[in-house]
Amino acid sequence: MNDIAPWTDQTAGTLAFCVNHRRFEAEPGPGQCLRTFLREHGCFGVKKGCDAGDCGACTVWLDGQPVHSCLIPAFRAARREVTTIEGLAENGHLHPVQQAFMNAQAFQCGFCSAGMIMTAAAQNPDQRTDLPHALKGNLCRCTGYRAIADALAGVQSVEEDVAGQACGASLRNPFAEAIVTGRARYTMDFAMEGLLAIAPCARADSPDRASARHFCTGRRRHFHLGRCAAPPLQHCHSRGSSRRSR
Repeated sequence: MNDIAPWTDQTAGTLAFCVNHRRFEAEPGPGQCLRTFLREHGCFGVKKGCDAGDCGACTVWLDGQPVHSCLIPAFRAARREVTTIEGLAENGHLHPVQQAFMNAQAFQCGFCSAGMIMTAAAQNPDQRTDLPHALKGNLCRCTGYRAIADALAGVQSVEEDVAGQACGASLRNPFAEAIVTGRARYTMDFAMEGLLAIAPCARADSPDRASARHFCTGRRRHFHLGRCAAPPLQHCHSRGSSRRSR
């Protein structure tokens, strides 16, 4: 993303955006949601989990309010303040909720943590007294929520890593800071040059690339190797299989 002068006049097709205090001009794709737009501009802490507004992994702030970015058309974020997990820390200091998640190790895989932190950081202590209601828009498939509740209650479970005493101790995850700041990378955060993305309905009968046929779904290209077990367009656009794509 490139810094530009504040809210300059827009050329045809481009809109002004402000993401994590950085202003730039861009042209979202037709029907593009805010989540994919932010990821295209380097905000990989905004995760894809469901595409239906159910899991909260894609939670960001829009003018200070937490929203599921998979449900927000990208153009609706124009001329508004967008904050992702990458922009939550200020002046090199973690937000108190980020620090609390580190102190309580409130994650395992960490995939949901960014969205969970963005939701909790927008709430006041009174709102957090009823956590099941406060976090009903965010799902965690690993922790059972106990560690998350501990974090928001100020419980610190991390112990010092003392030589010879590590066995049985609750040590800090070496990737903890990367997880709570959105810098941790997961499979969908990488794109290898020349990589063929095999759609979930395909069956690879042969590694012969010459027989591969491709089609476009939105801004992504999917390649089918061999015969398909079902009509590709129908199944690759279904909600269940969509989480395989970025």
